[in-house]
Amino acid sequence: MTIIQRRELDRILGIRWLLLYGRRKTGKTFYVRERGHYSRYFVVTRGRSLVDIESGEELTISEFTRLLPYMVQSGRIVVDEFHRLDEPFFSLLQGLSGRGELTLITSTRHYFRRFIGENSPLLGLFHLLEVGLVDPRDAVAYVAGLGIKGKTLMELACLVQEPWLAQTVETMKEKTFEVLGVVLRDYVPSLTGEIFTEEDKELSQRYFAILEAVAGGKRTSGEIASELFSRGLIEKNYPGAVSQYLETLVGMGLLEKVLLYGKRRKTYHYRHVSPVIDFAFYLNSKYGFFETGLPEKSISQHLQEKMPLYMETFFERFLARLYGLQPVKIALPELEVDIALRRHKRLALVGEVRWKTKLTKKELRSVEDKLSSLDAERRFLVVPDRFLLPREPEDIDVLDWRNFVELSKT
Repeated sequence: MTIIQRRELDRILGIRWLLLYGRRKTGKTFYVRERGHYSRYFVVTRGRSLVDIESGEELTISEFTRLLPYMVQSGRIVVDEFHRLDEPFFSLLQGLSGRGELTLITSTRHYFRRFIGENSPLLGLFHLLEVGLVDPRDAVAYVAGLGIKGKTLMELACLVQEPWLAQTVETMKEKTFEVLGVVLRDYVPSLTGEIFTEEDKELSQRYFAILEAVAGGKRTSGEIASELFSRGLIEKNYPGAVSQYLETLVGMGLLEKVLLYGKRRKTYHYRHVSPVIDFAFYLNSKYGFFETGLPEKSISQHLQEKMPLYMETFFERFLARLYGLQPVKIALPELEVDIALRRHKRLALVGEVRWKTKLTKKELRSVEDKLSSLDAERRFLVVPDRFLLPREPEDIDVLDWRNFVELSKT
């Protein structure tokens, strides 16, 4: 199987003491095993024993802590799901204090925050990196390497931000959209349950309903609270009733919040981090997808209806990573822009995404008027293929799939 090259990991795998964290199934273990150099790789089981993945040898915590000072002298040691350990392992790490080479991996974000908190004796010992979804630039480069072009290339790159879909995309290519439903129905509920288990949280009706509400287009805490109140899941219809649940989901890496630009008070929009998980919860909220399923053709049609929205977020992340900017949402009356990125509280880039095969002159004029009304350094129009435009827009840069393939190389 071809491997998605991940630039953020390639840069740091050789650091002597390294800690990788992030929600489950973002490719931490796979990438370290396939691309990293180590002498021994241990996985901590839920029963708190350590298994060497190469030899199958199983060690107790006491055996492992006794041997670790000697093992790190002969090469890099990897400890996967290290959060399942406790004392005396952490005291030993403090005692070793940077000797040898050590990589720790955890699938819990709340435990990571505890691990590097201000009272932690281990603070400062490790280089830290959160491993999230695949960088959009790496996703584009991966799908382009499979020989796929055009609009399909970009849509598959959007999906393959979830690295566990890479094998499906590599095998099925353009037919991925036809078989996606079978994968999602079985995988997403299990994945979500695993994330909650590792975070020591129960996947309650409220959490599940919030994930469905956000997938259904509820963006503010007020809208989400109203949805839960209508379902009888909270007693009072006010934003504070769901704020802690939202912060927990953000902390677990399932949701993200985007700052509303132009508001005096800090206000946020919430959305799923993963378009794949969003789509699965959208189908479940509308059709009970996790229980009953849907015909493959129907799922493919629903995905194409949702794809323009997912592509907006995909291109926003691509450009934010490329230029080192912060995504925000424009909070001006009657003005909604697909992409808004800022630098030092000032709009640096605004853009519209028209994810369709044909754009009329009237639609193009509307894009020009909207973007020209905003005081930003650069303005973009993103389309599947620039040659399908009726004319070149005024004072706006056009980006299509060819441009993104080139930009993915930087």
